[in-house]
Amino acid sequence: MPSKNRVLASLAGTALLAAHSGAFAGEIAGLRPQLPAYLQRDLDVTFINDFLGRGGSSDDFRTQQSIISATLTGPWIVTLDHSILTVTDGPISGRIDQLSVSLGYELANLQSDTRADRLFVGTGLRNVGKFSGERIQNGFHRLVGSTIENLAYTGTSENDLTAWFDAERYRMIRDTTDAGLFKTWRMGYQLRASSLITTGGEWDNAVSLQAVFSKPAADIWLGVRGDWRDGYNDAVLRATANAEEDVAIVLGLRFGPLIIETVQQINNNASYGQIRFVSSPDVSRKYERPAFGLDFSALLPDVQLRLAGRLPSRILTNDSSHWSESIVVGLGYGEPQYGNDTSLFTRSRQIDASLEFERPVISGNGWLTAYGALGAGWRDEELIGAGDLQGESSEVVGRIVLTASAGLRFDLPNDSDRWRFRARFGLLGRMPVDDATVELAGVTYQIQRNALDLVVGATLDFR
Repeated sequence: MPSKNRVLASLAGTALLAAHSGAFAGEIAGLRPQLPAYLQRDLDVTFINDFLGRGGSSDDFRTQQSIISATLTGPWIVTLDHSILTVTDGPISGRIDQLSVSLGYELANLQSDTRADRLFVGTGLRNVGKFSGERIQNGFHRLVGSTIENLAYTGTSENDLTAWFDAERYRMIRDTTDAGLFKTWRMGYQLRASSLITTGGEWDNAVSLQAVFSKPAADIWLGVRGDWRDGYNDAVLRATANAEEDVAIVLGLRFGPLIIETVQQINNNASYGQIRFVSSPDVSRKYERPAFGLDFSALLPDVQLRLAGRLPSRILTNDSSHWSESIVVGLGYGEPQYGNDTSLFTRSRQIDASLEFERPVISGNGWLTAYGALGAGWRDEELIGAGDLQGESSEVVGRIVLTASAGLRFDLPNDSDRWRFRARFGLLGRMPVDDATVELAGVTYQIQRNALDLVVGATLDFR
């Protein structure tokens, strides 16, 4: 079964990693990404990489960052952050992972039709060390045919407490008019200042000023952002901090639950982009059982892609049951790294069927549902070589596997009566009926092992 660190790193929100090159920076680890202060977000899922930046010559620094932030109850929020940090060029090279969890409290929230002031304070933990970053990065690189990054971890392992604040101010300058380029848009400005300090002496700061154009279902913002970093001792952490310390141009767009933002630094030749999904409960949206559904998922840290179709059934339930029952047929493929060996990957193919049960967490409301499933299938695995083992492969071994999954789905708002889009987070475990050993380049390896992976994805339901 996977180690505690692997599951912990995955649960921290490590998600879809795009494999593109470019000098890269990112958000302050442990804080939510910015959003116009008048917008409510009870769930915020953020995937950050340089695929929306201008690119460059190296895949370095905060090469991937994933953030999940959620409102717990009332003024309380929790934020989970996982970052993969690498340095391949220059006098130093190596990698380190950063894992952060923060608990925040909304100290002030003053809103009206024309203004919004919000102040959050909080504390948390920031850990640096080895949290499956190499496996996640190289697993995605294998899927897209990108370069395998064979970088040693620096060996630094630290656990620090954090304290932070995050202040936002929005003011509307002009309501909708009948003239000008944005004649049907409200226009305002947004100020934000954030600061986080750790017991290890690290200090991260960011300020931004943006013009905001808004409609009920859309927002556009354009402005500048400045970042300052200090107090980092590890060589990779220090190089990343130096790369992130700069002034940048920010351009963002929200359309419904989808947010796309690009940040272009001015002096450090670094840039990054983020894709986000935000959602808040809609008390008017009732839970409806879908006629047919599709699940698109990524499994981590053993990176695999999974597509599944769901059909409604009544095998173990009846029409009066509070549970929605479905037959799920899934296909999976991936080439995850074999343990810590960057020259070995496990080519994996799986087909399975399961019986899934789902119901609203809040009776009658469809914003948040819980699901669980049990099933079985067939899985093929073979070892393939890279680097010094390029061109080598083992025999293909297939086994019957038993599967179990559980998790949550969050409704992402849309106006369609024919379909709905939902975010999905959960765990998927598999247990082959028997393990196997194969030989590659004269060495024997064990495959077809038990595994537990995080599932991060989306569900598209048709009614």
